Parts: sequence; structure tokens; C-alpha cells
Amino acid sequence: MSYLLAALALLTAAAVAAMLFKRSGSRGGTPAAAPARRAAPAPGAAAAPARQPTLAGAGTKADPVVAVAAAPAEPVAALASYRPQRAAELPPERRKSYVDTFREVPRPPKLLRHLMSPEFLEAANSAQLVELISAEPLIAAKVLTAVNSPLYGLKSPVTSVGQAVTYLGLNTVRTLCLQYILISAFKADSPERQQVLDATWRASALASELTHQLCYRLGMAEPGFTVSAVVLSFLGRLATAATMPRALLPQIPARDLLARAEAEQQRMGLPASEIGRLLMTEWGLPERLVAEAADIDTVLSTPAQGLDPARAPRLALAYLCARLGERLAVGEVPDLLTFDLAATADAELHHFRGHLSDARLAKLTEHVRAPALSAELQRMIAFWKR
Repeated sequence: MSYLLAALALLTAAAVAAMLFKRSGSRGGTPAAAPARRAAPAPGAAAAPARQPTLAGAGTKADPVVAVAAAPAEPVAALASYRPQRAAELPPERRKSYVDTFREVPRPPKLLRHLMSPEFLEAANSAQLVELISAEPLIAAKVLTAVNSPLYGLKSPVTSVGQAVTYLGLNTVRTLCLQYILISAFKADSPERQQVLDATWRASALASELTHQLCYRLGMAEPGFTVSAVVLSFLGRLATAATMPRALLPQIPARDLLARAEAEQQRMGLPASEIGRLLMTEWGLPERLVAEAADIDTVLSTPAQGLDPARAPRLALAYLCARLGERLAVGEVPDLLTFDLAATADAELHHFRGHLSDARLAKLTEHVRAPALSAELQRMIAFWKR
């Protein structure tokens, strides 16, 4: 982990240094080269003077550019000025440096690739799922522990994966597996880091439940595929929260995707969604699923008419569920019963509102505020507060 933290710190420094150099008036400069490998500093050691402004550690002055982005006078104006950096636009050596940095993140078990394979997503059955999970005893144990928790309120204990699938359904158990596989890949070295990871996991769980419910209520095609994409859309956030230098943790907003993406891009060179794209590709997940999960956050900065019409409603629904999951997880939205999509004026949902005129999402506002859905989400939140 110390090597990984050092590598990410160096990568962050290189990215920010390149931007600072560009702002200083240089012309025709080339992108920063991949950071050199070196040993991590001893815990608590002061950062080297040249790195201090880029890492913005304790006791340093805030980057004035970040301060402006964090408190814009007009949210829509701030959105118009945001230019997301895409991983595909990076020079090959820079892209490789990111992959190398995260290569030491433990690879997930083969179960993940099986669960995410097109064949499984299109034609899975309960027997196949039980067989796959049973081959991974640790994941199976976590699933059974979760199923038997008060969260699901089953009247009698579930003693096998087969029973879990019977009681909760294939997609619910499959989503539980996916969530536990992801969270088990990242470890915390401090209470602060654990807090960020836990909050991200809770947001992911709420977002996946929202997606599952709304896909069926709206009659959306491929609900399992969409739920999987939403869960995987949190991968970049988990990866960066688990590996970035501890001093950076409080500088990355927990909420407000625009502020968070800007902070991530300024400090790491890429927003978390693009880091997630690189990591999913490195793990060998299907290209279509990688694109869907990583493209969810493009709804933030892309007008509705700028998205592929065939994918737009699905991406918009996934994006809304991810953002509402984050808001519910931190208590910003106490209950969806009174949440008004049309009246929400923040930049995060500015371009999303353009999708509400799509006939395929015509009843979305009504379904978001459905009492049964709200009750299910409140039950999950209450369980975590115990």
C-alpha cells in the first residue's frame, strides 16, 4: 500500500505540475511524463518543498483555482467552464502510468468476470448463479451474512446461496455479490479513509436499489446490465479514495459531482469515472459494460441531445440513481417523497433535466416519489444507522 500511495502522489504531482506550467505562459509544452518510481516517505514525514503546493497537505494554502470551483457564483456557469479529461485523450505513456499505479490493487476473483459476462447478463438462471457463488466461499459467506441481517427481515434463517436466490431473486443476490467483490478489493489504512469507503459503498447500495426498482417500474430493457453499470460507476471513487495520499482525502468533496470531478481532475489528472474506466479495462471486463459504467457521469457535462439517443434514457436513469444514492447516503435528501426533480436547480442535475422530456422517462418523477420505493430506501438507511 505504501508503494501505491507514493506512486499516486507522484502521479498527482506530475499532473498538477503540468497544468501549473501551462498556466504560467509556456507554449507548445508536452504532457507530463510518467512519474519516476521511488520509495514512499516515512509516515508523517513532510512533503518535499517542490511537491507541497500540488498535494495541498496540512498547513498549506488552498489552490485558488480550486476555491473558485468549489464556490461558484452561478452553478450553470461553473458547469459550462468544466472540461472533463478523458482517459482516451491522454498520450499512451500517461495512460500507462495510471494503469501501472493501480495495478497493485488486488484483482477481483474470476467470479466478477463471470457475473459481468454478456452471456450471463443476457441468459443467466438461478442455478448458474448459485454454482458461481458457491465456488467463492468468502463471497458466499458475505452474501449469506447480508441476507440473514435485519435489513431483509426474513422470517427464518437462510442457510444456502440457493435459498438466498429463492427469497431475494437472482438480480438482488447478483448485485450483492458485485458490491462485496468491489469493496473487498480496497482496504483502509485510517479511520478517515474507511469513512470515505463506507460512504461510497452505502451510496452504491442505495443507487443500485433505486436503479433496480426504477428499471422495472419504467419497463426499461436490460435491468441487470443497468444495475451492474451503476454499481461499477462507483469503482473509480473507491479506487481513488483507497489509494490517494491521506492529505488529499478531505480535499475531494463527498457530494456534488461537479465539484468532486474538478477536484479529482486538478489533483490526479483524471476524474474518478475515467480512472474507473482504466481499471475496469485492466480487469478485462466486457467493453460494452465498461463504456456504460464510465459514461454514466458524462450526463453531468453533456446536453441531452449530445448523447446517443439509443443509450440516453438508460444513462440518464443510471446517472440520476447514482446522484440520488449519494444524496440519500449523506442525508442531504432525507426522503424521496418530497424530492422535486424539476425544481432542483443545482448544476449536477442541469443537463439531466433535459432528459425528462423523453417519452421513455415520462413517468420517472412519479416513480421516484413512489411511497413503496421511499419506504424501502428508508429501511436500508435506518439499518445502517443502528
